[in-house]
Order: sequence, then structure tokens, then C-alpha cells
Amino acid sequence: MSPITILKKLKQKLIFYSKVFLFYFFRLFPIKKNKIVFCNFFGNGYGCNPKYICQELIKQNQNYDLVWLLNNLSSSLPKEVRKIKFPSAKAIYELATAKIWIDNQHKVSYMRKRSNQIFIQTWHGAISLKKLGNDNPSNKGKSAYAYKLLLSNRYVNLMISNSQFASKMYQSAFDYNGDILEYGYPRNDILIDSNSDFKIKVQKHFKIPSSHKILLYAPTYRSDIELDSYNIDYNSLIHTLEKKTKDEWVVLIRLHPKVVIKANNLSYDEKIINASSWPDMQELLAASDMLITDYSNVMFEFSLQKKPVFLYAVDINTYKEERDFYFDLEKLPYPTAQNNYELNELIKQYDQKRYEEKLLSFMQSIGIKETGFASQKVVEYIDRLIKD
Repeated sequence: MSPITILKKLKQKLIFYSKVFLFYFFRLFPIKKNKIVFCNFFGNGYGCNPKYICQELIKQNQNYDLVWLLNNLSSSLPKEVRKIKFPSAKAIYELATAKIWIDNQHKVSYMRKRSNQIFIQTWHGAISLKKLGNDNPSNKGKSAYAYKLLLSNRYVNLMISNSQFASKMYQSAFDYNGDILEYGYPRNDILIDSNSDFKIKVQKHFKIPSSHKILLYAPTYRSDIELDSYNIDYNSLIHTLEKKTKDEWVVLIRLHPKVVIKANNLSYDEKIINASSWPDMQELLAASDMLITDYSNVMFEFSLQKKPVFLYAVDINTYKEERDFYFDLEKLPYPTAQNNYELNELIKQYDQKRYEEKLLSFMQSIGIKETGFASQKVVEYIDRLIKD
């Protein structure tokens, strides 16, 4: 090992233990019973389940000190929420003195929760096609990953689930044996209680005529972070949709955060629009009339609206070998195409009534719990925790 490598590793250890020290030092300060600290994807903006729980807390207008950890403090947040730079010593102080942590990710290893603090883990994906955690073949035998799960489970007090399937998946994938609240996903409330405001908001931002329908294309990422599998012929697709529905259509392309850096490598025009920088995926789901994805869990969330979902998956065998699936694609209610010809044919043959019948059967089989009131139920639970 070279001297430079040794110095780098030494520096990393010093930084790690300095953060651990700060967590223990800030234990000298009392826990503030009304303080709740939120985080989304290690500080990546205001979104996902934590956002919708936070919004409900604001709506309830109770005396909570709401803190959000952010990489970029220029992010737009409600005025009722304090923005704190993450990572930072101040962020550690806020975490060390908060009564409740709400996050959609595993906590990093230097964080040290106190015994009388509560960590509500909302996770960032409920029903999943791709196998997660211990269920994912690529994680088998990895001691570092097993340690991360052990550390995370030590701190999690309860998880949020939207189905019996998701609850069992958390237990299997994350070795989790704690409490699970099957309230539905807070971020999906806007999909159950359809709100035209989101469509108007999206149309206005992207200058889409109000008469046009919106197709959202939201594929997941590949391990090589390449775009080869996203080879949809958008012009042919739009032509097929317009002939089928007698409406005009636009396509919004939303790439996964891990490949969003390559969004500009795709070609766009007035009907094919780059929506990868839109901060809240759920708003795009609520605004769109149809979804095309491949292996992303957004298929399950979008179809809560009973709107059509198509899967465009050109590399099924390769991807299945790498990640494996919880469900057989052929048994899902979503038509699956492996090339552009098949995709266009499936759209031509699409029947809404038959789709809804298959969708209802599938949702019943996984024990779906979405009611549109998940945020409200979680906030009521938090109120009880604080009072108790």
C-alpha cells in the first residue's frame, strides 16, 4: 500500500471518528421533544415520503420544530421548515437532539441514535420488482452489506409499508424484525386522491397545451449506467398513441437519479421533453396519463390511478440474472414489450377494462393498503408518540 493511500485511509478514519465523537458530545444537550429531523436520499432535496409527512405536519399546524437536512441549501422548502447543511456538525447536533428522525434510506454508520429517540424508516420504494438487500443475488456473501443492515436495524424503530407484500419484503431483504405500520405510502396519497392541480402545474412548466395527453417514460438504471436500453422510437410511439386515442400526446422522459447526468445525451423537441430534473417524481406520476417503464417500482405506484402502464424491457434475461425479480413479468397486469414493434402493437391492442380486471386481481394478491390517508395516519401516530 502506497504512502498516499495510507494517508487517505487515515484521513477517512479521522473524519469518521470525529463525527462519532460529535454525536456523543451532543448527548450533553437535552432531546427536544417537539423536534423532528427529516432527510431524503442523504440530503438530496425535499421529496419522497418524508416530504409528504412533513407537509401533513405543517397542515396540522402543531408546535413542531421541523428540520430538513440538505446538500444544497438553495433547495426550496416551506417557510415552516429549517434548512440545515448535510453533512455538517450542525446537522449532527440537530440529529443528536431531535426526538424523531424520519428518513427514506439506511443511516450512515457514524450516526449514533440515543435510546429514547425514534427513527421512522419510510424507505424509498414499496412494492418492488427488483430484489433488494439480502434478497438481491449481488449482495450475497458481502460482509460489509450485512454489517450495514445490522447497524441500520439497531436504530430503526418502525417502518412504513403500503402492502402485505412490502412488509414481508422488508423483513426478508433487510433482516428487519421491528414494527411495521401498514398505512400506505404518504407520497402515494396524491395518486389515490387525484388532483388536477399537478397536471396544470406540469403542463405550465413544460409549456404543454392543456388539450395534450402526457406519456411519462421513466426507466430504471443499469449497473453500467448506460443508455443503450432506452432505445424507444418516440415519434413512432406518439403516432401510434394519437391514432389509437384521437388525442395529441407529448412524452416526458424522466431518467433515474443515478443516470440523470446523461439526460442531455438524449434528443428532445417540443413533443419529447426532458423532465429528469423535476424534483418530485410523484407529481409527474399524478400529472401523466400513461407510463412506460422497465423494472422500476413506479409501475405499481402509477397504476394505483388505474392509468395504463407498459413495460419496455429489451434486456430482461440479463437484468433478471443480475438482480432477479420478486414477480414473474408475464404474470403482472402490465403488457411487456422487448422491442419497438411489440410496444406499438401492445398499445394498439390495449383494452382498459381487461387491464383494470387484471390490476384489481394483482393488488388484492399483494394485500395493498393504499387509502389516500397515509400521511394523516403517520402524523397521528407521531402525535401519539410525542404525547406518550
